[in-house]
Amino acid sequence: MKLWISALKNNHIPQRVLVSHVRTLCCFISNHNTNLLSNRTRRFSNRTNFTAKQFLNANKSCRELSTSFSKETAIQNILLEENKLRTLEMIPKMRSIVTNEKVSVGAAVLVPLCTVKGVPSVLFTLRSSRLRSHQGEVSFPGGMCDSTDRDVIHTALRETEEELGILSSSVDVWGPLKPIPDRRNTMTVVAVLGNVGEVDPAKLKLSPREVAAVFPLSFSHLLDPARQRYTTMKRRHDNYSYTMPVWLGGLHRVWGLTAIMLDQVLVAMATDWYRTVLRSSWRQRR
Repeated sequence: MKLWISALKNNHIPQRVLVSHVRTLCCFISNHNTNLLSNRTRRFSNRTNFTAKQFLNANKSCRELSTSFSKETAIQNILLEENKLRTLEMIPKMRSIVTNEKVSVGAAVLVPLCTVKGVPSVLFTLRSSRLRSHQGEVSFPGGMCDSTDRDVIHTALRETEEELGILSSSVDVWGPLKPIPDRRNTMTVVAVLGNVGEVDPAKLKLSPREVAAVFPLSFSHLLDPARQRYTTMKRRHDNYSYTMPVWLGGLHRVWGLTAIMLDQVLVAMATDWYRTVLRSSWRQRR
């Protein structure tokens, strides 16, 4: 089995064709499992020193390989137009976590989808120590909405150009995600999905007043369950508690509001490969 797969890969068979062949073989083995003990199969097994258990193990291995190749292919294609359309269909179906509908949108950020040396990734920033709040925390480029901004997309693009030097005209805007309440529940923040294309983080023109550093995390990293953890937080002033994801294993820990936004991104873009751990509850104080 492994030799057969290796031969296909070494002969430069396209991945989508390889996945198709793997699935075909899995179906073939699965459909013949019930006949493994027939006389004909028994004679075949005797000649090739294969047992029914070995066939079943091969079937299991084949299915695992098929799943692995399918996920790898999905990640490689995650920024393509087909997945963009699928993502935009998914966003309206996502649940809202806003607990106070009277709270207005106060800020917006851009989630910079990109490729780094051809690898589909998400670009993060590390907030400068010069800022008044959340110094040194992982975030996305963005900021408060100005009265001159047309909408949240304009805010996100303007702030990204100011912080990273990425021209607004060069961003393929996908669209905004669901609003997220801030820590005090006094306003909401909207994350805007946008593809900034191929990026070399070392060549970006950072604003030292706002950004200390930038770093990418690949979708393979973000969708690896071994990198994902979760934590539970509680707001004292209104008894609102929530469980949110945390991503480890990179240069910096991704948590807080940025992790909640990233959770939204993966639910929308990789719904087949990501399961949210985001939970919330609210109880009125007596």
